[in-house]
Amino acid sequence: MWINILLLIFVGICAVCDAAEQKIPLAVVWAGMAVAAALHVWGPLENQSILSVFLSLIPGIMLWLLGFATGEKIGYGDGWIVVMIGLYTNIWKCFLVLLTGLLAQSAVVLVLLTARKISKDRKVPFAPFLLLGTGVVVCF
Repeated sequence: MWINILLLIFVGICAVCDAAEQKIPLAVVWAGMAVAAALHVWGPLENQSILSVFLSLIPGIMLWLLGFATGEKIGYGDGWIVVMIGLYTNIWKCFLVLLTGLLAQSAVVLVLLTARKISKDRKVPFAPFLLLGTGVVVCF
C-alpha cells in the first residue's frame, strides 16, 4: 500500500507542475525511477522477473516514441512519467493507467470544446490525467 502512495506522490508532483507550468520536472521522475529500481533490488518489488520489469516499460517507451514522431505534440515528459509508473506496476496496470488517463482527458477536452471554453489548438496537460489514472488503477 505504501508503495502505491509513494507512486501517487511522485506522479502528483509531476501533475501539479505540468498543470501550473506545462513542464514536467524530470528530476522528480528520475528520482521516482531510482526509488523503484531500489525497491526492485532490495525491497518489496523484488518478486518481479527482469522480463516483466522490462515489459512494464513498453507503454512509456511507446508514448515517448509517439512524442518523437509527432514533433512533441505529446511531451517527452509524459512518456517518462509512464515509464516510471511501469516500474512500480506491471505492463497491464501501466496500460490501464494510460488508457484511463487518455479516456479522461478526451472526455474533459470534448466537454470543454463543446462548451467553447477552449480552442482546438489549446495544449492540455496530460500529467493530471495520468495522476487520475494512477489513482484509479492502484486503488482498485
